[in-house]
Amino acid sequence: MDFRRNNLDQAASPYLRQHRENPVWWQEWNQSTLDYARENDRILLVSVGYSTCHWCHVMARGAFSDAECAAILNEHFVSIKVDREQRPDIDRYLMSFLVATTGSGGWPLNAFLTPDGRPFYAMTYASAEAGVRTPAFADILRQVAQFYRQRRDDLKPFELTAKYSAASDAARALAAGAGAGSTAGPILESFEPADESQIAEHATVLQKAFDRGFGGFGSSQKFPPHSTLLSMLYAASATGNETMLAMATETLDAMMTRGLHDHLQGGFFRYTVDRQWTIPHFEKMLYDQAMLLWAYSLAFGCTGRAGYRETAEGVLTSLEDTFRIGDLYAAGHDADTDHREGATYLWSLEEIEGILDETERDAFLRVFAVTKDGNFEGRSHLIRQLAPGYDHDAAVPAHRRPDRGALDSAVEKLLRTRRTRPQPSRDDKLITSWNALAACGLVAAHRHLGAERAFGRALGIARTLTGDFLVGGRLAHARIGDELQRDAFLSDHAALLLLLTFLGEETDEFTEQTEILRDAVLSFQRDGTWVESDTADFAAIPAEVFDQPVPSSVALAEMALLRTQIAAHDEYAARPFADPLGRGFLNITALQSRGYFAVVESPEPVPWDRLPPHSIQVRGGNRVTCHRGVCFPGLPPRNTGRKDA
Repeated sequence: MDFRRNNLDQAASPYLRQHRENPVWWQEWNQSTLDYARENDRILLVSVGYSTCHWCHVMARGAFSDAECAAILNEHFVSIKVDREQRPDIDRYLMSFLVATTGSGGWPLNAFLTPDGRPFYAMTYASAEAGVRTPAFADILRQVAQFYRQRRDDLKPFELTAKYSAASDAARALAAGAGAGSTAGPILESFEPADESQIAEHATVLQKAFDRGFGGFGSSQKFPPHSTLLSMLYAASATGNETMLAMATETLDAMMTRGLHDHLQGGFFRYTVDRQWTIPHFEKMLYDQAMLLWAYSLAFGCTGRAGYRETAEGVLTSLEDTFRIGDLYAAGHDADTDHREGATYLWSLEEIEGILDETERDAFLRVFAVTKDGNFEGRSHLIRQLAPGYDHDAAVPAHRRPDRGALDSAVEKLLRTRRTRPQPSRDDKLITSWNALAACGLVAAHRHLGAERAFGRALGIARTLTGDFLVGGRLAHARIGDELQRDAFLSDHAALLLLLTFLGEETDEFTEQTEILRDAVLSFQRDGTWVESDTADFAAIPAEVFDQPVPSSVALAEMALLRTQIAAHDEYAARPFADPLGRGFLNITALQSRGYFAVVESPEPVPWDRLPPHSIQVRGGNRVTCHRGVCFPGLPPRNTGRKDA
């Protein structure tokens, strides 16, 4: 390989290929590149980002296209580009170093490592030109090179310690073969529900961080709190905790009404840059669609609010229209269009008035706030004044409700116009864990919305992942074009195992694959600690324990393993509750293990509309584990107006 050139023209990753025209001699992360750096005593610049990252694009056009910066890098460094979505292990290690040394993180992540791979300095975005308080990137590079020459003998390795140091009881028991073939019956019958003061305490913790009046957590930019939302909804369903339900619904209402939501095509953007959920960072990621489909479907199951159904159905439409590639879904859509963030999505009042007829215009402008001055660079990003489902909301007076037919016609016309504009680029990587989570969301839509086609799509995803990606008991991480990335990660194995436990409540199709994946998940334990990866060119590092933004790989593994035990009637221990803000997904597992979920045993699946949202079905048997004194199959259907979505 010629290391005196930019070799990213040979890369499969869309993100890496975005940098193939840079004058920097970029290389991919591989053993040959690492050996070259060590043999030539070159500092490593490892620059991590992803295809839909706005500031990654800005730095690509700026500092990484600057001749002076490129000259310094090419003379003194070996420069490696990493797609964080391809290599979450490298990203996790370097991001942990960045946060540990600076107190914050973000992408692009630019880390400087010794020739033998020890990070000693890391930063995020830098400009080719000096600012008032920030040096130019070329000056930073000179300082890094000088620092390394002067202090190289003093640099110590960075150890990423496991915040979650002990293997779970479930995993330890399964690894030892305990409980295999057990006929203990529905084990939840032997547990009394945990002291509900623990759940009330979690509600108090969440209340302190909750943004009253706007929803969500914190008081600056807003990210959708996927796992926290799910844990609050399940806890509210299982215990009747009204505080949890109120925080969840206020957040869901804000997200579906304001700027995080794509009101024309359905689905959600990544986050908003403001507290009020008004202006998003316009990238769209598959994992957000997956988790929010799950959340809004579950919220409809808990509340019956029509707006949640309408929003979830919009996510389904967005997935099929804009993400689908065969049986799987693409990784995401760029925030930029022709180097302008959000350009595809913005409107002027004059433009809208010119497209719609008078009746459509009246209906649309009664639902959406569009002004002459706009809310983003002189144009308007659409914000709703009436929430989805307004026509079923008794709190909205009849005289305020615009004609729904005229509104639907207006939305259709504007979306048709928007589709004629230049569109953001799409990252067509097919990532295993994200597709498995999307299928979990589809299963939730099937259960809570009655969307039978969604269940068929979930089956299609499971068949493709188990058929094409599962090779020799190991799951490939992704497919790019026709090429499988065979690096093995806990997150992929755990997410797919979780999906198969959901599907296993209704079909025996994946019994063998479930057993294979259970064993594969357990193989990611080393000396009582979960590890993130099994790769040849990078050390095994402790697995992620915090949900950010998808459930942590540890939480996915814990829930998946518990559900395999419940389905097999194996014995298991009650799980502890965890931090409700950072580890909410793990708390769903705690609820399941402590008797807060109803377990129904039946030779044939019980219709989901006769079960509460916090239910688990076990194939075989003919018993019902009653929860809080109620046997659920005796209840009437809990939702009305079910339809195939």
